[in-house]
Amino acid sequence: MSRSETKWWHNRPWRQIQTNLREIDMLDINAEQFVNDLQAFKANVVMINAAGIIASYPTKLPFHFQSPYLTGDSLQTIIAACHKADIKVVARTDFSKVRRPIYETHPEWAYISPEGNIIDYNGDIHVCLNGDYQQHYAPQIIEEAITELDFDGIFFNMGGYQVKDYSYNYHGICQCDSCKSKFAAMFGAQLPKREDMNDPVFRQYQVFKQKTLSEYAEKMYKVILGARPDIMIANNFELKEGMVRQESNTALDRPLPHWQYSASDNTKWVVSSYPAMVSSNTTVDFIDYYHRHVTVSPPQQKLRLAQNLANGGGLDYYLIGRLDNHEDQSGYEGIKEMFHYHAANEREYQHVTSCSTVALLNGPGANQAEFRGWYRFLTEQHYMFDTLMAQNALNLSWDKYKAIIVPDYQPLSDELAARLDAFANAGGTVIATCRSGLTDEQYRPRKDIPLKSLGIEAVRLVREDNRSAYFKLDHKERFPRFPVTDLIYMDGPYVFADYNADTEAYFQMIPPHMFGPPERCYYTQVTDNPGFTVHSYGQGQGIYMPWKPGELFHRQGYTNTSDFAADLLEHVAGITPIQGNLSPMVEATLFQQTDQPAKLLHLVNGTGHFGVTFYEPVTLSDVEVKVPQPSEPTSVTSLVSGKALPFSYTDGVLTVKVDKLGLFEAVKIAE
Repeated sequence: MSRSETKWWHNRPWRQIQTNLREIDMLDINAEQFVNDLQAFKANVVMINAAGIIASYPTKLPFHFQSPYLTGDSLQTIIAACHKADIKVVARTDFSKVRRPIYETHPEWAYISPEGNIIDYNGDIHVCLNGDYQQHYAPQIIEEAITELDFDGIFFNMGGYQVKDYSYNYHGICQCDSCKSKFAAMFGAQLPKREDMNDPVFRQYQVFKQKTLSEYAEKMYKVILGARPDIMIANNFELKEGMVRQESNTALDRPLPHWQYSASDNTKWVVSSYPAMVSSNTTVDFIDYYHRHVTVSPPQQKLRLAQNLANGGGLDYYLIGRLDNHEDQSGYEGIKEMFHYHAANEREYQHVTSCSTVALLNGPGANQAEFRGWYRFLTEQHYMFDTLMAQNALNLSWDKYKAIIVPDYQPLSDELAARLDAFANAGGTVIATCRSGLTDEQYRPRKDIPLKSLGIEAVRLVREDNRSAYFKLDHKERFPRFPVTDLIYMDGPYVFADYNADTEAYFQMIPPHMFGPPERCYYTQVTDNPGFTVHSYGQGQGIYMPWKPGELFHRQGYTNTSDFAADLLEHVAGITPIQGNLSPMVEATLFQQTDQPAKLLHLVNGTGHFGVTFYEPVTLSDVEVKVPQPSEPTSVTSLVSGKALPFSYTDGVLTVKVDKLGLFEAVKIAE
C-alpha cells in the first residue's frame, strides 16, 4: 500500500488529547479507564509518552533509560484498547536530554555552554542536536518504538537547539565539539559566543541552525518512513504533511497582557500556509512549568478551542498526568462542551478553505510585535485575512488576495520580494512598514528596501528614537475617523528615505519637540517626511509606512493608531471588511466548504478578556453581520443551536441576524 493510501489523518475530524504522563502514572494505569476517559471527551486521537528521556515500554537498547515504573497496563495494551475504540495514538518522544547515568558513559553527547558547563536539570542532561546521541542513537530508539508498538503517529518534543532549562535560565550557544567542527566545516569560522544580529558570524549561525535542523529532520523522516510508511509525523514541513502541533500556553514571566488571539494566530498560519497539513493547536491546561497541576481560567480554554475551529483547525487539549488523576478538573466541562460540539458537527469542518482577500506575512526572524499589531488591526476591523509564512509563501497561489501586508518583515529573499512586486504589478496592493526587506533571508543587511512597488529610491538613515513625534494629517477626506483630530502620534524608529517622483506622500512629520514644562509644549517644525506613501505600480500599488504602527498599537493600544490603520486599509488600500454592528471584540472568519455548496461564518466573542484575566464572555444581543454573497442562500442555520437564523439578501450582500451571541456562533450559509 502506498503512503498516499495510508494517510489516515487527511480526512479525520481532529479531536486530540495529550496526556503528558509522569513516570509514576504508569504504576497503576488502566487501559480501560484510559479509553473511557478519552471517550467521555469524544477524543479520537491521543498523544502519549513513549520514548527518549525515558522508555515507557521494555526497551532492548542500552542507551535508552528504562522506566522502573511499568507495573500498570503496558503501552501495548493501551494502544490496542485505543484502536478498538477507534482512537489513534501518537507517540510523544523527547531526545533533548538523557538521564545522568547515560551521560556519564558518553559525556561527549552533552550540550556545552560558552563557560564550558553542562545543563543538569533534575538529573537530566541536555544533549546537543549535533552529537552522536541525537544523530545516531535517537534514530535507533525511534525505529524500536514504532516497530515494537503500533503507534499511528510520532511527535518530537523540544527538538532543535535548546539553550534554556525548565526554569527559563539562559545558558548560551552550544560550544560542544560536534557543533564546533560542523560550523567550521560549513563556514570556516569559530562558533559565536553571544546572540547578536549585528555580528555576521552569529547571522551565519542562524543559517547553520536552519540547515542542520532541516538535515536532521530529513534523516529522521527516512528512518520513520522506512520502518513504518503508514505513520503520521508531526511538524513534517519538509514533506508538508501530517499535523502541525503548537501550543496556546502561558508563562509567569512572559510580558503581559496575554496574546488574546493565540489560538487564532497559531491556527491561521497553518491553515493558510500549509493547507495539506492538520492544524492541531493545543490548549495547555496549566499556568506554567512551575505550576503544572492547576489549570488556567476555564473560559480561556474554551476561547482557544473556539478560535481553533473558527480558523479551520482541529481541537487539542494538553494536560500533565492522566485524565482520571488530574488534581484540577475545573476546565473539563468547557473542554468537553467544545469537543462534543465538534463531534456533533464534524462533517461541517472537514473540507473548508478560507474566503480571505488579505494576507499578512510572517515567518522566521519576524518582528512579532508589528505582526501582532496588524493582526489586531485586521481582526478587530473584521477583515477576512490569512497568514502567509515566508518559508512557504512562494509555493502558494496568491490569486484570491487583493492585498498583502509586510509588517516590518526584514529577512525577505530576492525571490519573495520579486513575487510581491509581481503581485502589485498584476493589480494587487502591497502594504509594508519600516525596515521590511532590509535583510535577505540569511539575515545579511541590505542598503535599501528591495520592494520596487513601494517607490523607494534609497534609504538615507533609520532614526531609532522619535519619542514626542507626530504626523500632521492631510487628505482628511480619506480619514473619516479623524473628524476633529489633526495629529497621529508615533514612537519608535523612522526610516528616512528618498522616493521617486511618482510616489505620493501623505501626512507631514512633526519631529521630536519640546514636551515640558507645559508652558513650552508646542512644536515649531513641520517637515515633508511622510507618515505613509502610495506608489502606483503596474495595475496595482505599493503603500509604505516608514514607521511601525502595528508595534505601537500592540504595545499601547490607542484608537489613534488603530483608526489610522482602519482608514488606510479601507480608504487608501480600498479593501472592504465585513460590515454590520460587530464589536471589535468579536472575531469573524468566513470559510467555503469545498465538499458542498455552503459557507461557514464564525463569530467568536472575546469580551471575556479583561485586563490579564479571561472570564465568561458577555452575551451580545441583536448582532448583525453583512457579508458578500454571489447569490441568495437557500438557508442560513446556526450550528450551535441547530435553528434557522433570520437573513435578508440585497445586491450581493447577505445580512444575517444573531439574536444572542455567547462564546461563539457558527453560521452555515447554504448556497
